Amino acid sequence: MPPLAIRTLARTIGSTIPAAAATILLAVYSFAGSGTLTVSGTQWGITSQYLGANEGSSQFNINDLVDLGINSYRMYGGMSRWEPTNAESTYGSPTIAQIEANPAVINWAFYDNIFTNPPAGSDYSWSASTGIPPVTAATIISDLNAHNITPIIVLRNRDNNGNPTWSPNPPTTANDWNVWFEHVFATVYWFNVRNSYVVDNWEVHNEPNNSGQGWGGTEAQYMDFINYTAQAIHWVYSHYLPGRTPHIYAPVTSNCCAWALSAMQTEGPSVFDSLDFHDYQSNPSEIVTLRQSMDANGYAGAPAWITEMGSYHQNSYDTESSANAKIISWWIQASQPGDSYVTGAQIFSLYDWGSGYTSGFIHGSYPSAEVYKPGYYAMRLAARGLCCGRPTYKTTSTISNLVSVVTKDSAGHYYLIADNSGSPGVTVTANLSALITSGTGTQWEFSSTKNDVIVGTPTLSNGQVTFSIPSNATELLKF
Repeated sequence: MPPLAIRTLARTIGSTIPAAAATILLAVYSFAGSGTLTVSGTQWGITSQYLGANEGSSQFNINDLVDLGINSYRMYGGMSRWEPTNAESTYGSPTIAQIEANPAVINWAFYDNIFTNPPAGSDYSWSASTGIPPVTAATIISDLNAHNITPIIVLRNRDNNGNPTWSPNPPTTANDWNVWFEHVFATVYWFNVRNSYVVDNWEVHNEPNNSGQGWGGTEAQYMDFINYTAQAIHWVYSHYLPGRTPHIYAPVTSNCCAWALSAMQTEGPSVFDSLDFHDYQSNPSEIVTLRQSMDANGYAGAPAWITEMGSYHQNSYDTESSANAKIISWWIQASQPGDSYVTGAQIFSLYDWGSGYTSGFIHGSYPSAEVYKPGYYAMRLAARGLCCGRPTYKTTSTISNLVSVVTKDSAGHYYLIADNSGSPGVTVTANLSALITSGTGTQWEFSSTKNDVIVGTPTLSNGQVTFSIPSNATELLKF
């Protein structure tokens, strides 16, 4: 979907999740009133390894990402952003062979400038002319690296606005491929070789099956596009980044799964290693279809991402009930083992996209003050309980429509997250004795009256604890 974003209410600062791996328990239920929840002491699986958000053009503030406790951030890169005009004076020069023989043939002065001194003083000038922050690509990536947040970069020859108009779309001639190869090579090389940033996750276009997102070719031509893109990326890593492995995502479509099947059957793991699509449904059910295709086509066990989820509609995260269902419940379900498992999930979008949209978790175009919507707090509570790659333990419950999780961090703290997506409220007696029998903890609540606020200090007795969950709300307990 085209980039959009959202705004938010007042902000309550809470704990961020430790980066260390931890243990977690989880399951999905249907709502039916008060009852019990029991956790197994046997590991079930692991949570999604990457939980994060898509960017928005109205702001970039690394403190927001750190406060959220997410570990990944998706950015829409490519020619409109980092090569709005041809970097070279002659179209089609230098050639692929010349670049591979000596990267010095690339006009590095152009790329040094675009990444550190973008047009209009903002790395978002490609998408909007007002309400954009004065930030550079170099600063964004540097901030992400400094806080161990993985950047995921989309590589596009054209964007959703049809820019840049000078670029080949689709590339077909030798000169066209020279131009595209140079752009990909230069982007990867600039971040990782010419500079010491860590950018290892690359998406091959954005929704190429959706012409409104910029791709002007056929499905078959996109497969050629994957190959040339992968050739440029792999050349940089194999020759200049020993020991580093790139992760190449394809086909990054707006739905599942026809293009993914074609890509798996015509290409192979040596070209791209991760499957990816966008899913704005209420739960990540389509991932089952994708994983079954992966199992049958040489990609069993490979990463499967959903890099856009949630909602691209206006004001979608402004209510607690919507945020509770679209974020917390969705992320819990994405961590179920087996065919429903999602390697990485990126919510769309963290900030508003331009001054005309209010679709982000954080409202307010630069330089106005940030306004944090309920969805922001839902994401923060979910990340505290689920991020990232923690062992899971299955629960059983007598309560229908309940989604629950328990996590254990490296310091020995257990987290129980219980999401009630229905009405009315429910009283839960949770039995954690298979994991822990005593302790006093902290309880956070996300509800219509509390945005990720500490509401109590629950105590375990023989491994059991009783607590209430309002309708359309989530409780997070830490022991």
